[in-house]
Parts: sequence; structure tokens; C-alpha cells
Amino acid sequence: MAIITRLERKPRHWVQVWQGDAEPLANIVAGRLQSEGIRARVHGHETPYRTAAMVMGGTWAIFVPASSALLARDMLRDSDEGHNVIDDEGAEALRSNQRATVRFLLVAAAGVATFFAIAWLRGVG
Repeated sequence: MAIITRLERKPRHWVQVWQGDAEPLANIVAGRLQSEGIRARVHGHETPYRTAAMVMGGTWAIFVPASSALLARDMLRDSDEGHNVIDDEGAEALRSNQRATVRFLLVAAAGVATFFAIAWLRGVG
């Protein structure tokens, strides 16, 4: 009878530190982090739209353990990847594009409510 044991490891919290639109570039950047001793994972996808010759694009991200995120971001900025660095805004914070979406939805809801209020007032009078 064989006894199988499994080592339990403490789960790591991974955070995104980089985002780009090309898988090869993401793999190169992740390799650079790994060569400096920072564990890195690449996740992403390509868009389903293709031309006959090439893929039209996609979104690729690099994740590192949370304990290494600050160092990874600094290294990426030092290696001219600052334009692709994703800063940590905390779990509760919204990114700028998320804030813009919420703002748009609030203005749109106010506009619709105003439209219906005016329509209702005209119908009553």
C-alpha cells in the first residue's frame, strides 16, 4: 500500500503589475522579472478578430506575489516599462477608467430621470 502525502503550502496573493497588448512582450517582461528573482505569471487573451495575416490584438497581464509587487513595479519602471505598469490602488479603490464609467452612468441616470420627470409634468398639466 502506497502512502501519498501532499505538502500544504500557504496560498499566495498575486497582484497585477503590468498590462500590455502582446503576448510575446508579456513573456519577455515576465522573463526579465524572473531573472531578477521575482516569480511572475502571464495571463491574457487575444481578441477573436483576426485578419488573414495576424491577430488584431489582445490584453496580457503579468501577476507577481503581493510581497514582490512594489519591487517588480520599480524594476519595470527602471527598464522603460513604466507606461504599462499597473499601480496598486487598494482593494476598495476604483481605477480611473472605472471611476469614469461610474460617473457616466450617474450622469446618464440623472438625464433619464429628468426626461421622465419633464414628460410626467407635461402629461399632468
